[in-house]
Amino acid sequence: MAPSGPSPALRAFVFWTVRRGPLLWIVALLLGAPAAYRTAYLYLHLHGEVEELLPREAPSVRALDALHARSPGLEFLGVVTEVPDAALLPQAERFLDDLAARIRTYPPALVRDVRANNVIAKRFVEDRAPLYTDLGDLEEILRRIEARRDYEVTKEGGSLLDEDEKPPSLDMDDVESKYKHRTDDVTDRMDSVPLKAALITVETNAGDDMASRERALLDRVKADVAALEPETYAAGLRVGFASDVAINVEEKEALEADLSLSSVLVIFAVMAVIVLYYGWWMSVPVLIPPLLLATVYAFGAASLPPFDVTALNSNTAFLGSIIIGNGINVGLILLARYREERMRGLGVDDALVVAVWGARTGTFAAAFAASVSYASLAITEFRGFRQFGYIGGIGMLASWVTAFLLVPPLLKWLDREPPRPRRTSLPPGLGTSFVSWIERRATVIVVIALALTASSIALVRRFDTTHLEYDFNKLRRADTWKSGEGYWGRKMDAILGHYLTPTVILCDTTAHARAIETLVRDSVEHGDLGPLVARVVSAKDVLPEDQPAKIAEVQRIREALTPKIRSLLTPQRRDQIDKFLGPETLAPFAAADLPASLTTGLREKDGSIGRALLVYPRPSNELWRVETMHRFVSTLRGLAATGSGGDVGAASVAGSIPLSSDILNSVMRDAPIAILASFAGVVAVVLVVLRAKRASFYVIGSLVFGVLWLAGAMMALGIKINFTNFIAFPITLGIGVDYSVNVMTRYVLDGERDVQRAVRATGGAVALCSLTTIIGYSSLLLAKNRALFLFGLLAVLGEVACLTAAVIALPAFLALVQRRRKE
Repeated sequence: MAPSGPSPALRAFVFWTVRRGPLLWIVALLLGAPAAYRTAYLYLHLHGEVEELLPREAPSVRALDALHARSPGLEFLGVVTEVPDAALLPQAERFLDDLAARIRTYPPALVRDVRANNVIAKRFVEDRAPLYTDLGDLEEILRRIEARRDYEVTKEGGSLLDEDEKPPSLDMDDVESKYKHRTDDVTDRMDSVPLKAALITVETNAGDDMASRERALLDRVKADVAALEPETYAAGLRVGFASDVAINVEEKEALEADLSLSSVLVIFAVMAVIVLYYGWWMSVPVLIPPLLLATVYAFGAASLPPFDVTALNSNTAFLGSIIIGNGINVGLILLARYREERMRGLGVDDALVVAVWGARTGTFAAAFAASVSYASLAITEFRGFRQFGYIGGIGMLASWVTAFLLVPPLLKWLDREPPRPRRTSLPPGLGTSFVSWIERRATVIVVIALALTASSIALVRRFDTTHLEYDFNKLRRADTWKSGEGYWGRKMDAILGHYLTPTVILCDTTAHARAIETLVRDSVEHGDLGPLVARVVSAKDVLPEDQPAKIAEVQRIREALTPKIRSLLTPQRRDQIDKFLGPETLAPFAAADLPASLTTGLREKDGSIGRALLVYPRPSNELWRVETMHRFVSTLRGLAATGSGGDVGAASVAGSIPLSSDILNSVMRDAPIAILASFAGVVAVVLVVLRAKRASFYVIGSLVFGVLWLAGAMMALGIKINFTNFIAFPITLGIGVDYSVNVMTRYVLDGERDVQRAVRATGGAVALCSLTTIIGYSSLLLAKNRALFLFGLLAVLGEVACLTAAVIALPAFLALVQRRRKE
């Protein structure tokens, strides 16, 4: 039997909203003002850095916090020049020198150091070469010289026991080869003839509000580049920007542009389809204002305790478009039912009562299920998921509340037309023929649906870690590899032979640092780190130990180099030894005497060095393979713990690679939890709202089919899961149930007698709901940011899959059930 109809309590509620409409709207707008301010604040504090996705207690985030607290800066801007002919490199270098001179005048808040060449650092080391030599090697040099001196003295005195005795060698090649790379392999300029490119590096100062200072730095450098007119130095001279500052600014600008575009497209496209569907221009002011209020309520509430969302990250930044695209479903169903009753001839008040009565259960189930699916992300540790869950979960419930409180008075004020026939869903002929076609082809449709499901299950069973996106470079803006940081960054890495920014091991004491350094260097020379690490730099590489002892040894070497011994050396060898021994005034030096280019990353804010170890990865695609990345990070963390005597907290590993590794581990750990929690929550909501009737199992079955089809499509198309597009799965569980639950709610309200009428009455509105959601997601397909694009693609596929399951596969199955009942 069909339900009896609206209760007196429900009628009283509807009439109360109409009567108190002005007061409700005044309260809503008063609440909306601070909520809008908080929303704007969150968007103005948009962070694109990947560390914003992880919890603050993640090892890589704690390490970065410690690095920022102790280091004056370890973020760089690389300025790279490229010329059409290698012969023009000197002109490019002159341009870079002029640019570096301008950058050195920038305030310290923007720039800590500018490195245009290696001359200062190279000369400093060359002038103090003996101090950069191991004491044992100096002792070996002295031993050889003294042995030859003693031989010559004995020979001149005629005391040789064997006239054929071979004199001791003065060859120092084996000792020199150990230190050759420190100066001879270091070019004066950072350039490459094969690449026809040269660069300078700018080190920034660490501090608060890094995002705005990075943008200010890059803008100022770009202005100076334009003022210098590169073409006047060399025809065809091109300038680009690389490393941390360029990446952060480029990605944030792309994210902001993508969000602006998506928001505008979503609002206008949604308004257009609403007007076209209802054929009533008043539908826009009826639906959009309550929806916008619900959206700002969601962001505003999420910024308050206990959620405390103080800034948006790359995952939560596009939630505004998603809430608009998803949250409008409630109003669409409510308005569709209202217009249907008006078409039947009811007045505004009666139509409102029937519309609220008929739409409340299905829309609440859908909105609550969507809210639960979002909220399931909040139980994870991944901050990018958790914030998404807070804002999305609040937004879905806020959309339902604002629709049922604020839409009825709007309809009462705006709908002044007398009752008359009007199309409210699919045109009658098309709707009837569409549903009839489903009933005639019910068997074929069900068979195809089962076949698709079986194929999807077979594909999903092949899912493994190779279907996770481990290379975050592939999630950056698409044009970066043609003209952006990706293009210039690769040139910079090739010139340097390593990444500009190292992975840093921060230690509590110098003793820990020395112990860890020994282990790391041994692993580089003989272990797993060898193929992955270009070089390791520690304090002893720039501030030699045992300097007084070395100076004393150098003095003994000078004394041993008697005129006779010097006469036995070739002029070239004498010059090399004199240059090596340095000036007579050779004296010990301290950390304060070191040039800034030698202490980058080693010197801490207090001026000390000795507690940090810099590991420079070798540019390679191998390092971005998930197994290799995890091995690199786990090896460094293991060596850090071992060198600290097992005290894990005594040393930490900071850098982009540890961040990437922790993000992948977090996604792999939290993704199954979020999906299972989302599915369990949605099932519970459906069972409770539909009172565990047979219809609830139809809804759940339809949802399972839709999500399996989505997973199968993902596998078939080769789309990899990343930290952004994974969210499409729990969201699809919550939003996808919207369509089947509204169809089945109408089916139940009509007494479960006529599936044709249920689909014909709700199918158009359900399709419109899906269309507005698809519009919200499809706007992301225009995004330059690949992470947003891939999220939009998966979300659109999920919408199509769940809509197909709800309005085609489920009605076909119900038609077969009805046919069997009749038979």
